[in-house]
Amino acid sequence: MYTLMIADDEQLERQALRFIIEKNCPDIQIISETGDGKSAVMIAVAEKPDIVLMDIRMPEMSGLEAARTIREQLPDTTIVMLTAFDEFSYAKEALSIGAVEYLLKPLRPKDLLETLNTVAEKIGQRKRKEQQEAELRKNLDEAMPFIKNSFIQDLVSGKVTDLANFRERAAFLGITADSGAILVANIDNFKQITRSASELERQVVKQRVYQQVCKCAGKDTLVIPFGGDEIIILMSYEGEVKPEQVEHQVRETAQKIRDGITELGVSLTIGIGRYYNDPLQIHKSYLEAVSAEQQKFYMGDNQIIHIDDLPHLSAVSFRYPFNYERSLLDKVRCGERQQAKEALRQLLHEIFTAKASIETVKACVLELLIVLSRAAVEGGANLEQLTLLNFNCINHLMGCADREEVRRWILDALDQFMDNMLEHRTSMNVRLINKACAYIIENFHKSISLDEVAQTVHLSPYYFSRIFKVEKGCNFVDFLTKVRIDKAKKLLQNPEQTVVRVASEAGYQDASYFCRVFRQEVGVTPNQYRTQIKNSTKSAQVDKLSQQQPSKTQQ
Repeated sequence: MYTLMIADDEQLERQALRFIIEKNCPDIQIISETGDGKSAVMIAVAEKPDIVLMDIRMPEMSGLEAARTIREQLPDTTIVMLTAFDEFSYAKEALSIGAVEYLLKPLRPKDLLETLNTVAEKIGQRKRKEQQEAELRKNLDEAMPFIKNSFIQDLVSGKVTDLANFRERAAFLGITADSGAILVANIDNFKQITRSASELERQVVKQRVYQQVCKCAGKDTLVIPFGGDEIIILMSYEGEVKPEQVEHQVRETAQKIRDGITELGVSLTIGIGRYYNDPLQIHKSYLEAVSAEQQKFYMGDNQIIHIDDLPHLSAVSFRYPFNYERSLLDKVRCGERQQAKEALRQLLHEIFTAKASIETVKACVLELLIVLSRAAVEGGANLEQLTLLNFNCINHLMGCADREEVRRWILDALDQFMDNMLEHRTSMNVRLINKACAYIIENFHKSISLDEVAQTVHLSPYYFSRIFKVEKGCNFVDFLTKVRIDKAKKLLQNPEQTVVRVASEAGYQDASYFCRVFRQEVGVTPNQYRTQIKNSTKSAQVDKLSQQQPSKTQQ
């Protein structure tokens, strides 16, 4: 539907125009009509018609003057001039002020309708194009955050390798960048301070922080939320600038952002990378900014940290304190909770004071979690349950932002391991020791050792020796000796077995040593024991015979 206004000082002409248009043009709605130029301007500005039929000669203000004024204020309104004077000068002036057509009076309906149809078609094309452009702008506005995010992601990951492509994409986003530096801001302890909040409330906090960072950074700075709680700030520069000037400016901007964020009741730590005059090298600035920001692990929250403030990052080689780890694992296997926690604290102190990167620290602590769980399993913990505990712990570790949080995390994990170990170790120890005893009884005639038996039940020799004594009431050597001596006693009952052979079958290669051990355990030598068995056997036979023969009284 198109709207139309008629401006003609002759009422009969207006009525004729209305009749022709309403009868033949259902898509055109006449919204107003007037008889003078001044009111034509006022009505047109108020109603904003798509088409104006304007008579050139009208009182107070001519049609040409009125058309010129309307055209200035309503450039999209189409004006068709009407005149009774077939003079080229009028037509030329009408066209010069933007009228698309002029019609001569008296009008022929055919000419009027053809002109209106042509005008309506052009207006329709223009409106459809405007609608399409509006849709494109709307879609572009909706997609702009993704476009910015994609640009930043490619930039910081080093995927932008073509300078022309970089400048084209930057220009599309309104950035003129020949060089730049990157700041990385992160909300301190965000997960902890929003632990009791809903996801909606957490996103609201993030959005408020983002908006405040944008406000403080300025409209010429590109600010992008980038994964997790991280916000990337790209400070770009046009032309040549001095690095020291950039460093001063980025520190000043970081300070402004940090101060502005405190109004929201949260704090930010901001890492700053170096300035690069080659835009294709800006991704290095991002990596430096991330490394700097992560140093809050050691320096605490609410910091502004420039990469050049941290010379130790490239100067120190990290050495893992394995000696403390070995002591810790022994304490865990033995179930000594307090000693294990103290050993763990010492180990963490060594790791933290080495000033390694947070990635290195987390990697070390993650590996420590694995070896601790193995030690706990050796100490009697349930492997399946520890696997689930490890999975949950690892997810938590990734979110730890400072040393204290990592320390609490690993100490809590140790407590859970120890609880599980103590819960399961009694029944497990019984099973393992019974299995070890069965192995000893089956292989006592061989030269077996404590280490060999401990290996069969997958325990460390130290821990195996400890729980063996608790469960059996004697140590490994005493138990093995008892098994061997018991076997020797049975063999000595056979008079055809020599002492040398008995010793060998009982697991002793040295008969003399066997005799000494046997006498120490039994109180007599093997031969004396055999004599005792022989005498006791004869005595038993005599007693049996005497019971079978009748006495003289009975005879």
